[in-house]
Amino acid sequence: MKAKNAGFTIIELMFTVMLLALLLAIGVPNFRDFIRNSRIAGATNDIVTDFNVARSEAVKRRVPVTVCKSQDGATCDANDSGPFSRWIIFVDDENPAAASANDGNGAVNGTEAVLRQRAIHQSIKVRVNAGGRRMVYMPTGFPNNALANTVTQFVLCDERGNVTSIGGSSAARAVTVSTTGRPTATRDKTAIAGLGGCPP
Repeated sequence: MKAKNAGFTIIELMFTVMLLALLLAIGVPNFRDFIRNSRIAGATNDIVTDFNVARSEAVKRRVPVTVCKSQDGATCDANDSGPFSRWIIFVDDENPAAASANDGNGAVNGTEAVLRQRAIHQSIKVRVNAGGRRMVYMPTGFPNNALANTVTQFVLCDERGNVTSIGGSSAARAVTVSTTGRPTATRDKTAIAGLGGCPP
């Protein structure tokens, strides 16, 4: 007796390939949006978390704690040019025993300890309020709003911009820091546009 050959017919193979192509056509764009949404949500959460950490550390340590833009991860940027895509949190009290004049000045001096470094994925562009590059939290937990170059607004966008995404909200995100130092995130398109919209 001859053994019967088992396998796929050409019609079955073509149907399988067509079904696979259909699934990929539906799944790949959704997966790409899922990745982009995760990245921008993660970056927004990092900003909110780090501002809350700086605030709580200032209260706990009873010294100023600063969040500032930093490209090298060790010192604050001296000017407001360039994106706010990397930052550090540090204890802004050079010499607590001597009550140094540099306390809470928004710059890393002497032996001030860096508590945390963070960077945003390169696919995300960030816009901040004009001149914003740092936020100094005082031991009371309130920010030093009188200090120049205080950052109070963030707008985070990827290549999609401020467009409607899943759930009718924007694909972009915004974070505003109140005068009391509390950060709040939003996905509202109108609010994001009101903060200047996405950076170019």
